[in-house]
Amino acid sequence: MAIKVLVTQIGQQLLAEVKQVENKETKEIVGYWLTNPRTINYDQTEDGSVSVNFGTYCLVSSETEFSVRAEHIVAILEPREEVLERYNSIVEPETVEGDAEAPAEEVVPEPVSVE
Repeated sequence: MAIKVLVTQIGQQLLAEVKQVENKETKEIVGYWLTNPRTINYDQTEDGSVSVNFGTYCLVSSETEFSVRAEHIVAILEPREEVLERYNSIVEPETVEGDAEAPAEEVVPEPVSVE
């Protein structure tokens, strides 16, 4: 799966691992399977710079994978490298040495600045 920025019909921007879902007979894209989706939020600081933050897609669900109908997506874009690195650090946190199951100490990462 590739990590992409998806823009929905209502203007929401998501960052997720994305896989196309096709109709087996017609090969038409009918949807997208999303893994570890995050909403993209922007904040502008007093000095005018913009920071990018990520939020949980659906706070009331513990599911990390689901499908979205193709007609609800209006654009699919490649994320910037620094955004991709930040997403990966959130979705795949480092583990404590010697214990593959225990996550490293949780650190709230700094927002990604975009110029």
